Amino acid sequence: MRIGKISRFKLNVFFGFLNSIISAIQTFWFIPYVKSNIGTSAYGYISVINGLVNTLFVLANAVGSMGTRFILVSYEQNKVDQSNKYFNSECVAMLISSVFILVTSIFFSFYLQYFMNIGQRFRIQVQVLFVMTIFSFALQLLLSPFSSSFFYKNTLYITYILFTLDYLGRILLTIVLYRTGNKVLWSAALATDIVYLFSLFVYYVYFKREMINIELNIKFFDIKHLFEMIKSGIWIAISSAGNIMLSSLNTYFSNLFCGVFITGIYAAIMQLNIVESMILSVLVNTLLPKMFKLFSDSSESDFFNYTVYSMSIISLLLSIVSGGIIVYGNDFMSFWMGPKFTGYQLLMFLTVIYLPFTLPSQVLNQSFTVMNKVSIPAIITVFSGILNVVLVVIMCNIFNMDIYGVAISSLIVQILRDCVLYPYYYYKISHYFNIKIIYPFIFAALGVIVTYFICRISRSIFYPKTLILFFVSVAIGGGATLLLLFPIIKKLETRFNI
Repeated sequence: MRIGKISRFKLNVFFGFLNSIISAIQTFWFIPYVKSNIGTSAYGYISVINGLVNTLFVLANAVGSMGTRFILVSYEQNKVDQSNKYFNSECVAMLISSVFILVTSIFFSFYLQYFMNIGQRFRIQVQVLFVMTIFSFALQLLLSPFSSSFFYKNTLYITYILFTLDYLGRILLTIVLYRTGNKVLWSAALATDIVYLFSLFVYYVYFKREMINIELNIKFFDIKHLFEMIKSGIWIAISSAGNIMLSSLNTYFSNLFCGVFITGIYAAIMQLNIVESMILSVLVNTLLPKMFKLFSDSSESDFFNYTVYSMSIISLLLSIVSGGIIVYGNDFMSFWMGPKFTGYQLLMFLTVIYLPFTLPSQVLNQSFTVMNKVSIPAIITVFSGILNVVLVVIMCNIFNMDIYGVAISSLIVQILRDCVLYPYYYYKISHYFNIKIIYPFIFAALGVIVTYFICRISRSIFYPKTLILFFVSVAIGGGATLLLLFPIIKKLETRFNI
């Protein structure tokens, strides 16, 4: 049994990283492919629509964010009647939400031009893209109640495989449509819709097979259980809304204040952030189970140390990525997107320099969830999101800083939240807290500096005139940095068994 658990854990990690890699490849391929076939502004529309739909997802998924937790806890405690009520109440809520949002979106699509800049050439295509993206979002809501089976059996790798099929489908369908003369904005969205329909079937069959005591039956719907899930999930939804104001809405404001072309460039650069965020997501998910165990054992000092040193390891790994982007980012954009996308080194620097300092705070955020202290972090995140919007408007409209105003606003606000407010809140709620909390930030600075200098040396020796030399230079620079920092990572892993 233990071997099975270890194997599933490894499968979850492996397919999690594989999914992240395929997602990054799909993204880096999709943007220049669309640009070369339709134009730079086309991807700007896709990015803005995705940002708007992500906002809607947060508003509609308050129940789904905690539904899985309630279903699993009651099921593990053999409270089958409770599990059925939670499951069916969530199913009804997700079905009503999906239908309502889909119908509303179809109506709203006819008025999109009043909320974003859309050229006449792409007006109909943007409307179709919006509806298709909303449809995939509705399917995500329907998938939510059935996802508990994958957590119950610790088989998250199955969901990662389905996500990977989605990314591969986007590539395949886009190539097929474009080569047959159908150069449309919504090719990837259509592929996602198809895969999500298939995923709904897989989720349903797997749920029925693994959680045999739960049945899909309207008679188990219970308004009290529904409100219980909403009450618990609302803070997570609020926190997610704040995160969207900190991230996804940046492309929307870029479109409003800076124009379509620069939005396309900014959206392309932002993909580098997404790569680091995906890596972070896999790492944080692998750390979460032990956080629950340490907290359950009431060992506050071990819990604090594990949190801090987990953040330190993540800071070191992400600092290598950010340092490499600072050195090789302009070269990468030249090979990836073409000469028009070079010359934005400052924008790229502002977009990635703070990530090794701020992204590891998601470990802190998980610790708040483990301790069931989610309301204040949610309020902090919403405050940060609102502050970001205010700063963007001030910097772009009053100081005329253009796209750099958007990037600087995000930098200031995320450093304030992740490096100041989150650690301070941990200090207020924990009985054990010490100076070690600054270790992740020291390691982040050390990693970026070491990576920068080593990669600069590698780049001067193997100047990336060709794509092959680029990969050689990156491999040598990044590999040398990893070898230099690896003893620190191993010492942390050994000492704290991370």
